[in-house]
Amino acid sequence: MPRHSAPRSSVESARKRLAAALLGTGALAGALLTAVVTPAAPPAPDREPGAASSELAQSSGD
Repeated sequence: MPRHSAPRSSVESARKRLAAALLGTGALAGALLTAVVTPAAPPAPDREPGAASSELAQSSGD
């Protein structure tokens, strides 16, 4: 006869449920903060909002 593992304790399953709930809550909070928080500075007036910025210096054209 094969041996069966001991049944999981209720404490162990409660810990796993709590960890899963905290992970889900953290992910939801992160998504909400990303959607709600506004950037620290407005986009530059010569760029479209959300446009990728270059890391190279740009000439002023003077």
